[in-house]
Amino acid sequence: MGLLHAWRVQKVVSDATTAFNRGDLTFTVDIDIDFRARVTAKMVRKEIDLIARRVEPQGWRLIEYGPFLNSIEMHFMRAPR
Repeated sequence: MGLLHAWRVQKVVSDATTAFNRGDLTFTVDIDIDFRARVTAKMVRKEIDLIARRVEPQGWRLIEYGPFLNSIEMHFMRAPR
Protein backbone atom coordinates (compact mmCIF):
# COMPACT_ATOMS: atom_id res chain seq x y z
CA MET A 1 0.00 0.00 0.00
CA GLY A 2 2.84 2.40 0.76
CA LEU A 3 3.08 6.06 1.61
CA LEU A 4 0.11 7.18 -0.47
CA HIS A 5 -2.16 4.78 1.41
CA ALA A 6 -0.79 5.94 4.77
CA TRP A 7 -1.44 9.57 3.76
CA ARG A 8 -5.03 8.77 2.76
CA VAL A 9 -5.71 7.00 6.05
CA GLN A 10 -4.24 9.96 7.93
CA LYS A 11 -6.49 12.29 5.90
CA VAL A 12 -9.57 10.29 6.94
CA VAL A 13 -8.49 10.48 10.60
CA SER A 14 -7.91 14.22 10.28
CA ASP A 15 -11.35 14.71 8.71
CA ALA A 16 -12.94 12.61 11.48
CA THR A 17 -11.26 14.73 14.17
CA THR A 18 -12.35 17.94 12.48
CA ALA A 19 -15.95 16.72 12.18
CA PHE A 20 -15.98 15.65 15.83
CA ASN A 21 -14.60 18.99 17.03
CA ARG A 22 -17.11 20.82 14.84
CA GLY A 23 -19.95 19.00 16.62
CA ASP A 24 -21.16 16.83 13.74
CA LEU A 25 -23.37 13.92 14.76
CA THR A 26 -22.39 11.67 11.84
CA PHE A 27 -19.32 11.08 9.69
CA THR A 28 -19.14 9.22 6.35
CA VAL A 29 -16.12 7.63 4.68
CA ASP A 30 -16.03 6.38 1.09
CA ILE A 31 -13.41 3.82 0.06
CA ASP A 32 -12.95 3.49 -3.69
CA ILE A 33 -12.36 -0.02 -5.03
CA ASP A 34 -10.41 -0.70 -8.21
CA PHE A 35 -11.88 -3.98 -9.40
CA ARG A 36 -9.30 -4.18 -12.20
CA ALA A 37 -6.70 -4.84 -9.51
CA ARG A 38 -8.42 -8.09 -8.46
CA VAL A 39 -9.40 -6.88 -5.02
CA THR A 40 -10.68 -9.75 -2.90
CA ALA A 41 -13.40 -9.56 -0.26
CA LYS A 42 -10.74 -10.27 2.36
CA MET A 43 -8.76 -7.21 1.25
CA VAL A 44 -11.88 -5.02 1.39
CA ARG A 45 -12.73 -6.30 4.88
CA LYS A 46 -9.15 -5.61 6.03
CA GLU A 47 -9.42 -2.03 4.76
CA ILE A 48 -12.77 -1.54 6.54
CA ASP A 49 -11.23 -2.81 9.80
CA LEU A 50 -8.21 -0.52 9.38
CA ILE A 51 -10.35 2.59 8.85
CA ALA A 52 -12.64 1.68 11.76
CA ARG A 53 -9.67 1.10 14.11
CA ARG A 54 -8.24 4.52 13.19
CA VAL A 55 -11.48 6.55 13.30
CA GLU A 56 -13.20 5.07 16.38
CA PRO A 57 -10.60 6.42 18.88
CA GLN A 58 -11.43 9.92 17.59
CA GLY A 59 -14.88 9.63 19.20
CA TRP A 60 -16.85 7.81 16.49
CA ARG A 61 -18.57 4.42 16.34
CA LEU A 62 -19.05 2.49 13.09
CA ILE A 63 -22.78 1.90 12.68
CA GLU A 64 -22.98 0.50 9.15
CA TYR A 65 -21.11 -0.04 5.93
CA GLY A 66 -22.07 -1.30 2.53
CA PRO A 67 -21.34 -1.21 -1.17
CA PHE A 68 -22.13 1.87 -3.22
CA LEU A 69 -21.27 1.51 -6.92
CA ASN A 70 -17.48 0.92 -7.03
CA SER A 71 -16.88 1.91 -3.44
CA ILE A 72 -17.66 1.07 0.15
CA GLU A 73 -19.54 3.65 2.17
CA MET A 74 -18.95 3.65 5.93
CA HIS A 75 -21.19 5.56 8.34
CA PHE A 76 -20.00 6.58 11.78
CA MET A 77 -21.99 8.08 14.64
CA ARG A 78 -20.74 9.95 17.68
CA ALA A 79 -19.86 7.49 20.43
CA PRO A 80 -21.67 8.04 23.71
CA ARG A 81 -19.48 9.39 26.49
